[in-house]
Amino acid sequence: MTERELLELLVDKVTSMEEKVRRVEESQIRMEDELVAKVKALFDAREVQLDVNDRVLDSLSRIEGKLDRLSLKVAYHDSMLKELSKA
Repeated sequence: MTERELLELLVDKVTSMEEKVRRVEESQIRMEDELVAKVKALFDAREVQLDVNDRVLDSLSRIEGKLDRLSLKVAYHDSMLKELSKA
């Protein structure tokens, strides 16, 4: 093999390696972009879930308050019925 042929072979190999490095870099950039999008989606989903949890806790608190008031009312009516049944 002549020097010129070796040089051309070397240039071809370097060009091929540069192309492979470029493809790897593009792939890495694409994967990083996808990862960022997925992390953002997870964060958004977490925020939505926290809002839902807050609404559920508020609803439960209101229901507990209503149950407490109804319990007091039922206890009052029970005591009134016992008083009336004694009479």
